[in-house]
Amino acid sequence: MNMNRRTLLMSTAALAATAATTRLSFAQSDATANLKLAAVGGDAELKDVTNAIARFNKKYPNVKVDVSMDPISTGWGDYVTKVLGQYNAGDTADVYETAIETFQTFASRDLFLPLDDYVKANTGFSNFAPSLFEQGSYKGKIYFIPITWNNIMINYNRDLFTKAGLPFPKDWTWDQFREAAKKLTIKDSAGNVTQWGYEVPNQNFFVQPWFFTNGSTGALNADWTASNMTDPKVAQSLQFLHDLIHVDGVSPIPGSDTMDNQFLAGQVAMISRGHWIIQNCKKANLNMDIANVPAKTDPTTVIGFGAYAINKNTKNVDIAKALVAELSSIETQTEEGEGGGGVPGMKSAAETPGFLAYPPSAPLYYASLPHTRAVPSPANFQEVEKIFIRYYTAMMSDEVSIADGCKQADAELNDSFARLKTQLGG
Repeated sequence: MNMNRRTLLMSTAALAATAATTRLSFAQSDATANLKLAAVGGDAELKDVTNAIARFNKKYPNVKVDVSMDPISTGWGDYVTKVLGQYNAGDTADVYETAIETFQTFASRDLFLPLDDYVKANTGFSNFAPSLFEQGSYKGKIYFIPITWNNIMINYNRDLFTKAGLPFPKDWTWDQFREAAKKLTIKDSAGNVTQWGYEVPNQNFFVQPWFFTNGSTGALNADWTASNMTDPKVAQSLQFLHDLIHVDGVSPIPGSDTMDNQFLAGQVAMISRGHWIIQNCKKANLNMDIANVPAKTDPTTVIGFGAYAINKNTKNVDIAKALVAELSSIETQTEEGEGGGGVPGMKSAAETPGFLAYPPSAPLYYASLPHTRAVPSPANFQEVEKIFIRYYTAMMSDEVSIADGCKQADAELNDSFARLKTQLGG
Protein backbone atom coordinates (compact mmCIF):
# COMPACT_ATOMS: atom_id res chain seq x y z
CA MET A 1 0.00 0.00 0.00
CA ASN A 2 2.07 2.89 -1.28
CA MET A 3 0.61 5.74 0.71
CA ASN A 4 3.55 8.07 1.21
CA ARG A 5 4.31 9.29 -2.27
CA ARG A 6 5.28 12.91 -2.45
CA THR A 7 2.81 13.55 -5.25
CA LEU A 8 -0.27 12.01 -3.70
CA LEU A 9 -2.68 13.90 -5.92
CA MET A 10 -0.58 15.14 -8.82
CA SER A 11 -2.69 13.21 -11.27
CA THR A 12 -5.66 15.32 -10.18
CA ALA A 13 -4.28 18.13 -12.31
CA ALA A 14 -5.03 16.05 -15.38
CA LEU A 15 -8.72 15.69 -14.57
CA ALA A 16 -11.23 17.03 -17.05
CA ALA A 17 -12.42 20.53 -16.25
CA THR A 18 -15.97 19.72 -17.25
CA ALA A 19 -18.40 18.71 -14.52
CA ALA A 20 -19.19 15.03 -14.19
CA THR A 21 -21.33 13.04 -11.83
CA THR A 22 -20.23 10.12 -9.73
CA ARG A 23 -23.79 8.94 -9.28
CA LEU A 24 -24.65 5.43 -10.38
CA SER A 25 -27.87 4.93 -12.30
CA PHE A 26 -30.01 3.50 -9.54
CA ALA A 27 -33.67 2.93 -10.41
CA GLN A 28 -36.51 4.33 -8.34
CA SER A 29 -36.82 2.08 -5.32
CA ASP A 30 -39.66 1.23 -2.95
CA ALA A 31 -37.21 -0.38 -0.55
CA THR A 32 -37.77 0.40 3.10
CA ALA A 33 -34.75 0.65 5.34
CA ASN A 34 -33.05 2.61 8.11
CA LEU A 35 -29.43 3.58 7.52
CA LYS A 36 -26.97 5.08 9.97
CA LEU A 37 -24.41 7.48 8.56
CA ALA A 38 -21.41 8.48 10.67
CA ALA A 39 -20.14 11.70 9.09
CA VAL A 40 -17.47 14.16 10.17
CA GLY A 41 -17.09 17.93 10.12
CA GLY A 42 -18.97 21.06 11.14
CA ASP A 43 -22.02 23.01 10.06
CA ALA A 44 -21.01 23.22 6.40
CA GLU A 45 -20.49 19.47 6.15
CA LEU A 46 -23.77 18.75 7.92
CA LYS A 47 -25.61 21.00 5.47
CA ASP A 48 -23.98 19.28 2.48
CA VAL A 49 -24.72 15.81 3.84
CA THR A 50 -28.33 16.81 4.55
CA ASN A 51 -28.75 18.07 0.98
CA ALA A 52 -27.20 14.88 -0.40
CA ILE A 53 -29.62 12.77 1.63
CA ALA A 54 -32.53 14.83 0.28
CA ARG A 55 -31.41 14.04 -3.28
CA PHE A 56 -30.96 10.40 -2.32
CA ASN A 57 -34.47 10.29 -0.87
CA LYS A 58 -35.98 11.39 -4.19
CA LYS A 59 -34.99 7.95 -5.45
CA TYR A 60 -35.31 6.13 -2.15
CA PRO A 61 -38.25 7.85 -0.42
CA ASN A 62 -38.76 5.02 2.06
CA VAL A 63 -35.20 4.95 3.34
CA LYS A 64 -34.52 6.89 6.52
CA VAL A 65 -30.95 8.04 7.07
CA ASP A 66 -29.90 8.92 10.61
CA VAL A 67 -26.82 11.14 10.68
CA SER A 68 -24.28 11.65 13.44
CA MET A 69 -21.54 14.27 13.03
CA ASP A 70 -18.11 14.15 14.65
CA PRO A 71 -16.10 17.39 14.52
CA ILE A 72 -12.79 15.51 14.97
CA SER A 73 -11.78 18.14 17.48
CA THR A 74 -9.15 15.95 19.16
CA GLY A 75 -7.64 14.21 16.15
CA TRP A 76 -8.18 11.04 14.13
CA GLY A 77 -6.62 8.79 16.74
CA ASP A 78 -9.58 9.43 19.04
CA TYR A 79 -11.95 8.82 16.13
CA VAL A 80 -10.34 5.40 15.62
CA THR A 81 -10.92 4.62 19.30
CA LYS A 82 -14.56 5.66 18.96
CA VAL A 83 -15.25 3.54 15.88
CA LEU A 84 -13.47 0.47 17.22
CA GLY A 85 -15.54 0.86 20.38
CA GLN A 86 -18.72 0.86 18.30
CA TYR A 87 -17.69 -2.38 16.59
CA ASN A 88 -16.83 -4.00 19.90
CA ALA A 89 -20.22 -2.97 21.29
CA GLY A 90 -22.12 -4.05 18.19
CA ASP A 91 -23.53 -0.53 17.72
CA THR A 92 -22.20 0.54 14.34
CA ALA A 93 -23.19 2.76 11.45
CA ASP A 94 -23.87 1.41 7.95
CA VAL A 95 -21.70 4.04 6.27
CA TYR A 96 -18.66 5.73 7.77
CA GLU A 97 -16.94 8.89 6.69
CA THR A 98 -13.29 8.79 7.64
CA ALA A 99 -9.85 9.96 6.51
CA ILE A 100 -6.53 8.63 5.29
CA GLU A 101 -5.13 8.58 8.83
CA THR A 102 -7.48 5.70 9.63
CA PHE A 103 -7.40 3.67 6.40
CA GLN A 104 -4.79 1.08 7.32
CA THR A 105 -6.08 0.79 10.87
CA PHE A 106 -9.63 0.00 9.78
CA ALA A 107 -8.83 -2.06 6.69
CA SER A 108 -6.33 -4.27 8.52
CA ARG A 109 -9.10 -5.12 10.99
CA ASP A 110 -11.52 -6.13 8.21
CA LEU A 111 -14.26 -3.67 9.19
CA PHE A 112 -15.43 -2.54 5.75
CA LEU A 113 -16.61 -3.97 2.44
CA PRO A 114 -14.19 -4.18 -0.51
CA LEU A 115 -15.61 -1.92 -3.22
CA ASP A 116 -13.62 -2.80 -6.35
CA ASP A 117 -16.66 -3.98 -8.37
CA TYR A 118 -18.64 -0.94 -7.23
CA VAL A 119 -15.91 1.42 -8.38
CA LYS A 120 -15.43 -0.43 -11.65
CA ALA A 121 -19.16 -0.23 -12.43
CA ASN A 122 -19.30 3.51 -11.77
CA THR A 123 -17.63 5.26 -14.70
CA GLY A 124 -18.12 8.61 -12.98
CA PHE A 125 -15.38 7.75 -10.52
CA SER A 126 -12.88 8.16 -13.37
CA ASN A 127 -13.18 11.90 -12.73
CA PHE A 128 -11.27 11.43 -9.50
CA ALA A 129 -7.50 11.18 -9.45
CA PRO A 130 -6.54 7.48 -9.72
CA SER A 131 -4.09 8.03 -6.87
CA LEU A 132 -7.02 8.67 -4.52
CA PHE A 133 -8.29 5.15 -5.08
CA GLU A 134 -4.76 3.79 -4.75
CA GLN A 135 -4.50 5.46 -1.37
CA GLY A 136 -7.94 4.10 -0.49
CA SER A 137 -6.80 0.52 -1.08
CA TYR A 138 -5.39 -2.10 1.24
CA LYS A 139 -3.62 -5.24 0.04
CA GLY A 140 -4.89 -4.66 -3.48
CA LYS A 141 -8.55 -4.04 -2.62
CA ILE A 142 -10.43 -0.72 -2.56
CA TYR A 143 -12.23 -0.01 0.70
CA PHE A 144 -12.63 3.77 0.64
CA ILE A 145 -14.47 6.08 -1.79
CA PRO A 146 -12.67 9.45 -1.87
CA ILE A 147 -14.40 12.78 -1.48
CA THR A 148 -12.63 15.98 -0.43
CA TRP A 149 -9.05 16.62 0.60
CA ASN A 150 -7.09 19.11 2.68
CA ASN A 151 -3.49 20.22 2.56
CA ILE A 152 -2.03 22.35 5.31
CA MET A 153 -1.42 25.95 4.30
CA ILE A 154 -0.57 29.05 6.28
CA ASN A 155 -3.86 30.85 6.89
CA TYR A 156 -3.23 34.49 7.67
CA ASN A 157 -5.10 37.67 8.56
CA ARG A 158 -4.59 40.19 5.75
CA ASP A 159 -5.60 43.16 7.91
CA LEU A 160 -2.98 42.33 10.54
CA PHE A 161 -0.28 41.96 7.88
CA THR A 162 -1.21 45.34 6.43
CA LYS A 163 -1.26 46.96 9.87
CA ALA A 164 2.22 45.56 10.57
CA GLY A 165 3.52 46.90 7.26
CA LEU A 166 4.22 43.41 5.95
CA PRO A 167 3.70 42.26 2.35
CA PHE A 168 1.36 39.34 1.88
CA PRO A 169 3.42 36.14 1.86
CA LYS A 170 4.07 34.09 -1.24
CA ASP A 171 7.00 31.69 -1.42
CA TRP A 172 8.92 32.29 1.77
CA THR A 173 11.55 30.73 4.01
CA TRP A 174 11.56 29.71 7.64
CA ASP A 175 13.58 32.80 8.51
CA GLN A 176 11.17 35.11 6.69
CA PHE A 177 8.24 33.46 8.43
CA ARG A 178 9.94 33.85 11.80
CA GLU A 179 10.57 37.55 11.28
CA ALA A 180 6.97 38.08 10.17
CA ALA A 181 5.69 36.27 13.27
CA LYS A 182 7.77 38.57 15.48
CA LYS A 183 6.37 41.70 13.84
CA LEU A 184 2.84 40.34 14.12
CA THR A 185 3.13 39.72 17.87
CA ILE A 186 1.87 42.61 20.00
CA LYS A 187 2.18 43.17 23.76
CA ASP A 188 0.53 45.68 26.04
CA SER A 189 2.34 48.03 28.40
CA ALA A 190 2.52 45.32 31.05
CA GLY A 191 4.18 42.88 28.67
CA ASN A 192 1.13 40.71 28.12
CA VAL A 193 0.59 39.41 24.61
CA THR A 194 -2.58 40.79 23.04
CA GLN A 195 -1.92 39.43 19.55
CA TRP A 196 0.06 36.31 18.74
CA GLY A 197 2.03 36.10 15.52
CA TYR A 198 1.47 32.37 15.06
CA GLU A 199 -0.09 29.37 16.71
CA VAL A 200 2.48 26.60 17.09
CA PRO A 201 0.22 23.62 16.25
CA ASN A 202 -1.16 21.15 18.77
CA GLN A 203 -2.20 18.39 16.33
CA ASN A 204 -0.22 15.78 14.43
CA PHE A 205 -1.54 16.75 10.99
CA PHE A 206 -0.74 20.42 11.48
CA VAL A 207 2.86 19.77 12.55
CA GLN A 208 3.90 17.64 9.57
CA PRO A 209 4.84 20.48 7.15
CA TRP A 210 7.56 21.63 9.55
CA PHE A 211 9.24 18.25 9.02
CA PHE A 212 8.58 17.97 5.29
CA THR A 213 9.81 21.50 4.48
CA ASN A 214 13.05 20.59 6.24
CA GLY A 215 13.62 17.57 4.00
CA SER A 216 12.56 14.98 6.58
CA THR A 217 9.85 12.30 6.44
CA GLY A 218 8.87 13.31 9.97
CA ALA A 219 8.34 11.09 12.99
CA LEU A 220 8.17 7.96 10.79
CA ASN A 221 10.31 6.62 8.00
CA ALA A 222 9.24 6.89 4.36
CA ASP A 223 7.20 3.67 4.25
CA TRP A 224 5.67 4.12 7.73
CA THR A 225 7.21 0.98 9.19
CA ALA A 226 9.47 2.44 11.88
CA SER A 227 10.34 5.56 13.83
CA ASN A 228 12.35 8.36 12.27
CA MET A 229 12.63 10.43 15.46
CA THR A 230 16.43 10.17 15.55
CA ASP A 231 16.72 12.01 12.23
CA PRO A 232 18.61 15.24 13.09
CA LYS A 233 16.20 17.17 10.88
CA VAL A 234 13.30 16.11 13.12
CA ALA A 235 15.05 17.62 16.13
CA GLN A 236 15.91 20.71 14.11
CA SER A 237 12.27 21.22 13.12
CA LEU A 238 11.09 20.74 16.70
CA GLN A 239 13.71 23.16 17.94
CA PHE A 240 12.47 25.77 15.47
CA LEU A 241 8.92 25.47 16.79
CA HIS A 242 10.17 25.44 20.38
CA ASP A 243 12.10 28.65 19.79
CA LEU A 244 9.07 30.39 18.30
CA ILE A 245 7.50 29.89 21.72
CA HIS A 246 10.36 30.25 24.19
CA VAL A 247 12.85 32.50 22.40
CA ASP A 248 10.74 34.71 20.17
CA GLY A 249 7.53 34.64 22.20
CA VAL A 250 5.35 34.66 19.09
CA SER A 251 3.16 31.71 20.13
CA PRO A 252 1.76 30.24 23.34
CA ILE A 253 2.63 26.69 24.37
CA PRO A 254 0.31 24.31 22.49
CA GLY A 255 -2.67 23.38 24.65
CA SER A 256 -5.49 20.89 24.33
CA ASP A 257 -7.61 23.34 22.32
CA THR A 258 -6.83 24.84 18.95
CA MET A 259 -6.80 28.60 18.50
CA ASP A 260 -9.31 28.81 15.67
CA ASN A 261 -11.54 31.18 17.63
CA GLN A 262 -8.62 33.46 18.41
CA PHE A 263 -7.69 33.51 14.74
CA LEU A 264 -11.26 34.40 13.79
CA ALA A 265 -11.23 37.18 16.40
CA GLY A 266 -7.99 38.69 15.09
CA GLN A 267 -5.97 37.66 18.14
CA VAL A 268 -3.69 35.31 16.18
CA ALA A 269 -2.23 36.42 12.86
CA MET A 270 -1.28 33.02 11.36
CA ILE A 271 -2.32 29.41 11.84
CA SER A 272 -1.60 26.16 10.01
CA ARG A 273 -4.89 24.73 8.70
CA GLY A 274 -6.62 23.14 5.72
CA HIS A 275 -9.58 24.29 3.67
CA TRP A 276 -12.06 23.20 6.35
CA ILE A 277 -11.48 26.43 8.27
CA ILE A 278 -12.91 28.49 5.41
CA GLN A 279 -16.51 27.90 6.50
CA ASN A 280 -15.90 29.64 9.84
CA CYS A 281 -13.78 32.38 8.28
CA LYS A 282 -16.68 33.20 5.97
CA LYS A 283 -19.09 33.38 8.89
CA ALA A 284 -16.75 35.76 10.70
CA ASN A 285 -16.27 37.91 7.56
CA LEU A 286 -12.55 37.56 8.17
CA ASN A 287 -10.22 39.26 5.70
CA MET A 288 -7.90 36.29 5.40
CA ASP A 289 -5.95 34.41 2.76
CA ILE A 290 -3.71 31.38 2.35
CA ALA A 291 -0.01 31.04 1.56
CA ASN A 292 2.33 28.14 0.95
CA VAL A 293 4.05 26.82 4.04
CA PRO A 294 7.48 28.40 4.51
CA ALA A 295 10.32 26.17 3.35
CA LYS A 296 13.77 25.57 4.72
CA THR A 297 14.95 23.12 2.06
CA ASP A 298 11.80 21.72 0.41
CA PRO A 299 8.41 23.40 -0.33
CA THR A 300 6.42 20.29 0.62
CA THR A 301 3.30 20.32 2.74
CA VAL A 302 1.13 17.52 4.12
CA ILE A 303 -2.08 16.29 2.56
CA GLY A 304 -4.90 14.05 3.63
CA PHE A 305 -8.30 13.25 2.23
CA GLY A 306 -11.70 12.09 3.34
CA ALA A 307 -13.60 9.05 2.13
CA TYR A 308 -16.65 6.91 2.71
CA ALA A 309 -16.60 3.24 3.64
CA ILE A 310 -19.41 0.71 4.04
CA ASN A 311 -19.72 -1.49 7.09
CA LYS A 312 -19.21 -5.11 6.01
CA ASN A 313 -22.04 -6.11 8.38
CA THR A 314 -24.66 -3.77 6.95
CA LYS A 315 -27.93 -5.46 6.02
CA ASN A 316 -28.52 -2.94 3.22
CA VAL A 317 -25.46 -3.14 1.00
CA ASP A 318 -27.02 -1.89 -2.25
CA ILE A 319 -28.83 0.99 -0.58
CA ALA A 320 -25.66 1.95 1.30
CA LYS A 321 -23.80 2.02 -2.02
CA ALA A 322 -26.48 4.26 -3.49
CA LEU A 323 -26.11 6.63 -0.55
CA VAL A 324 -22.32 6.75 -0.96
CA ALA A 325 -22.78 7.51 -4.66
CA GLU A 326 -24.83 10.58 -3.74
CA LEU A 327 -22.45 11.62 -0.97
CA SER A 328 -19.59 11.64 -3.50
CA SER A 329 -21.55 13.22 -6.37
CA ILE A 330 -20.57 16.37 -8.23
CA GLU A 331 -23.40 18.23 -6.48
CA THR A 332 -22.13 17.28 -3.03
CA GLN A 333 -18.52 17.97 -3.98
CA THR A 334 -19.40 21.42 -5.29
CA GLU A 335 -21.41 22.27 -2.18
CA GLU A 336 -18.63 21.12 0.15
CA GLY A 337 -16.01 23.07 -1.76
CA GLU A 338 -18.02 26.27 -1.90
CA GLY A 339 -19.14 25.89 1.71
CA GLY A 340 -15.59 25.49 2.94
CA GLY A 341 -15.66 21.87 4.05
CA GLY A 342 -12.73 20.68 1.96
CA VAL A 343 -11.17 20.89 -1.49
CA PRO A 344 -13.21 18.75 -3.93
CA GLY A 345 -11.64 15.57 -5.26
CA MET A 346 -13.02 16.56 -8.67
CA LYS A 347 -11.02 19.46 -10.00
CA SER A 348 -14.04 20.76 -11.91
CA ALA A 349 -15.85 21.26 -8.60
CA ALA A 350 -12.92 23.41 -7.44
CA GLU A 351 -13.14 25.68 -10.48
CA THR A 352 -16.56 27.16 -9.79
CA PRO A 353 -16.88 30.90 -9.12
CA GLY A 354 -18.18 30.08 -5.65
CA PHE A 355 -15.09 28.08 -4.72
CA LEU A 356 -12.60 30.53 -6.22
CA ALA A 357 -14.22 33.59 -4.64
CA TYR A 358 -12.79 33.02 -1.15
CA PRO A 359 -10.09 33.18 -0.02
CA PRO A 360 -8.41 35.39 -2.66
CA SER A 361 -5.70 32.80 -3.31
CA ALA A 362 -8.09 29.81 -3.51
CA PRO A 363 -6.44 28.51 -6.74
CA LEU A 364 -3.33 27.91 -4.63
CA TYR A 365 -4.91 24.78 -3.12
CA TYR A 366 -4.67 22.89 -6.40
CA ALA A 367 -1.50 24.69 -7.48
CA SER A 368 0.29 23.36 -4.40
CA LEU A 369 -0.54 19.70 -5.10
CA PRO A 370 2.78 18.86 -6.80
CA HIS A 371 4.40 19.69 -3.47
CA THR A 372 2.50 17.41 -1.11
CA ARG A 373 3.21 14.30 0.91
CA ALA A 374 0.53 12.12 2.50
CA VAL A 375 0.20 12.31 6.26
CA PRO A 376 1.96 9.24 7.72
CA SER A 377 -0.87 6.79 8.43
CA PRO A 378 0.26 3.28 9.41
CA ALA A 379 -2.09 0.60 10.74
CA ASN A 380 -1.04 1.57 14.29
CA PHE A 381 -1.82 5.25 13.69
CA GLN A 382 -3.90 5.40 16.84
CA GLU A 383 -0.83 4.60 18.97
CA VAL A 384 1.63 6.51 16.81
CA GLU A 385 -0.33 9.75 16.99
CA LYS A 386 -0.73 9.57 20.76
CA ILE A 387 2.96 8.76 21.33
CA PHE A 388 4.12 11.55 19.06
CA ILE A 389 1.75 14.19 20.44
CA ARG A 390 2.59 13.27 24.04
CA TYR A 391 6.31 13.82 23.49
CA TYR A 392 5.77 16.75 21.15
CA THR A 393 3.68 18.56 23.77
CA ALA A 394 6.26 17.79 26.46
CA MET A 395 9.07 19.15 24.29
CA MET A 396 7.13 22.30 23.40
CA SER A 397 6.40 22.96 27.09
CA ASP A 398 10.00 22.31 28.20
CA GLU A 399 9.00 19.27 30.25
CA VAL A 400 11.66 17.31 28.38
CA SER A 401 14.52 18.42 26.16
CA ILE A 402 14.30 18.04 22.39
CA ALA A 403 17.11 15.49 22.43
CA ASP A 404 15.63 13.36 25.20
CA GLY A 405 12.10 13.65 23.84
CA CYS A 406 13.17 12.45 20.39
CA LYS A 407 15.12 9.54 21.88
CA GLN A 408 12.29 8.43 24.15
CA ALA A 409 9.65 8.81 21.46
CA ASP A 410 11.82 6.80 19.08
CA ALA A 411 11.90 3.87 21.51
CA GLU A 412 8.15 3.91 22.12
CA LEU A 413 7.30 4.22 18.45
CA ASN A 414 9.52 1.28 17.51
CA ASP A 415 7.96 -0.80 20.30
CA SER A 416 4.56 0.00 18.78
CA PHE A 417 5.69 -1.13 15.34
CA ALA A 418 7.06 -4.34 16.80
CA ARG A 419 3.65 -5.05 18.34
CA LEU A 420 1.93 -4.23 15.06
CA LYS A 421 4.15 -6.65 13.17
CA THR A 422 3.17 -9.40 15.59
CA GLN A 423 -0.53 -8.51 15.38
CA LEU A 424 -0.50 -8.60 11.58
CA GLY A 425 1.48 -11.83 11.52
CA GLY A 426 4.56 -10.24 10.03
